[in-house]
Amino acid sequence: MLVATNGVLRLTIWLGLAFSLLILGMQPANAQFYVRSPDVEKGETAIEEHGAVYAGPGEDERLRQSHELELKHGFTDRWEGIAEAVLKQRIGESLKGTQLEIGAQYELIEREGDGLGLAFRGIYEFALQDGSPDEILFGPLAKFVNGRDSVTVNTFFVTQLGDDAEIDSLELKVNWRLKHELGKKFALGVEGYSKVEDLSHAGTFDDQQHRLGPVAYFEFEGDENKPEWEFAAGALFGVSDATSDVTFKFDAEVKF
Repeated sequence: MLVATNGVLRLTIWLGLAFSLLILGMQPANAQFYVRSPDVEKGETAIEEHGAVYAGPGEDERLRQSHELELKHGFTDRWEGIAEAVLKQRIGESLKGTQLEIGAQYELIEREGDGLGLAFRGIYEFALQDGSPDEILFGPLAKFVNGRDSVTVNTFFVTQLGDDAEIDSLELKVNWRLKHELGKKFALGVEGYSKVEDLSHAGTFDDQQHRLGPVAYFEFEGDENKPEWEFAAGALFGVSDATSDVTFKFDAEVKF
């Protein structure tokens, strides 16, 4: 009876937060700098904040800061529900809610210990202002683990819907992470993020957004009485003209 009550409570919290994110959604924006894991855990709820502060805005980025609030819940051993909202502050403007995303992730290959994990994610991105087109993001997430070392790669494609579409084909986003665990609570790694806005008009390397840099990870395990916390912070350096010179990123996640 207690298990059922807890399940209903978590679902109620998930739906309530999802509704709160819906209120924040306004207009399209770029996703944050976070590499998603393919792992899905039944009954687990996660609330995440992924933030970024920009220095030396690139030709395509005129931002001071941006934040992504993400809510996930594992409904089964394979299926996970997702709700996200993005906020950003453009240069000379205040911080505003900019995007709503609702979707799911399905775990194709379940990893146990070392080896390969693989999942597929699909997200519907609502554009609620300025006549911007709605978008659909989809693609695979892969993670390979060997002892204390791991590599995670997200390959996402984005298509725009309706007569207001601004690109002719697909947008490509590739996020990757190399990580080495130094202990149960601390790890170091390197992350990279690339974006090609329109594959049919990719342009030169400097026309695209590319950044990479070192990241530190902290993890505090939970139990039945307390949640699990994960934190990350790093500096991503732009390697193309379209990208900000430096992006300082930070992540915070709580699981229960």
